[in-house]
Amino acid sequence: MELNEAYSLSQIAADGMTEKKARDLGTRIFIKDNKVYFFEYLNNQSLRLYSVINKKSFFL
Repeated sequence: MELNEAYSLSQIAADGMTEKKARDLGTRIFIKDNKVYFFEYLNNQSLRLYSVINKKSFFL
């Protein structure tokens, strides 16, 4: 997955990512392997990947 690219929820799920609930954030968070992926809504159909960090760097 590339930063600043738009993805549908089905594309994200097909890539094997698991969603984590985020409160007080206007974002959706997904985890795969040792990475945490942050997506923001573009519209009802797509999300934009704006950050990827190491899971150990983010307290879940």
